[in-house]
Amino acid sequence: MNVQSLIKTLFYNAGYSIKKIRPVRAATGKGRARAFSNEPVDLMALLHPRNPYEGFDYQSLPFDEQGWGGNSPVFELLIKRVRPRFIVEVGTWKGASALTMAEACKALELDAQILCIDTWLGALEFWTNTKDSERYLSLDLKHGFPAVYYQFLANVCHRGLQSWIVPFPQTASTAALWLRQYGLEPDMIYVDASHEEEDVYEDIANYFDILKKGGVLFGDDYGWDGVRLAVDRFSSENKLQPEFYSDKWVLTKA
Repeated sequence: MNVQSLIKTLFYNAGYSIKKIRPVRAATGKGRARAFSNEPVDLMALLHPRNPYEGFDYQSLPFDEQGWGGNSPVFELLIKRVRPRFIVEVGTWKGASALTMAEACKALELDAQILCIDTWLGALEFWTNTKDSERYLSLDLKHGFPAVYYQFLANVCHRGLQSWIVPFPQTASTAALWLRQYGLEPDMIYVDASHEEEDVYEDIANYFDILKKGGVLFGDDYGWDGVRLAVDRFSSENKLQPEFYSDKWVLTKA
């Protein structure tokens, strides 16, 4: 092991990281389209020539919003504060938090769209115990590939929220590039994907950069070491003061 590797190992064992994260850069080609805040954009049409809900037999799957922290009152609290038109969720699983946010927007009569970004492949902890009914078995593997995405679609349809929630089966970093490509600035961004420090830090850095001024970026699981280290590091580097609501953390862009 060389000296650099040894130093990094010592830092990781102590709960810190010295890896430099580079923020995503705008892709070349189409250039920036109109900003969401200036003129509404039909996200579904922009992403899907054919609506993924069309022809989907959602009744073949019973409603199942199994997840973690998806019914927190923080969602409604922040939506009332920000009154968003565009929400991005990074890490959606079966959609419990997206459904909560859509219902809150609907109750407030907000003309909002929620873009749900996920690979639906599961985070690291989903693949470390093949007997875990809440994680590994909930991936619903079909010939070795997760089918949980279809449970997400079914849940949206069972609640009749297809016009509010737009699925985007993509990695967080590529989806951030796509948003930059089209000049789309979310009012709210919920980060709840990987719990590994470098992944969380990268998600926060990439998405805070495209967050609309006055908007909020928030997430779950501050009690996880990786999440806490990433949130604290980004907040310290950018002189931000997080808000905390139980295990939820909130960063506001001035």
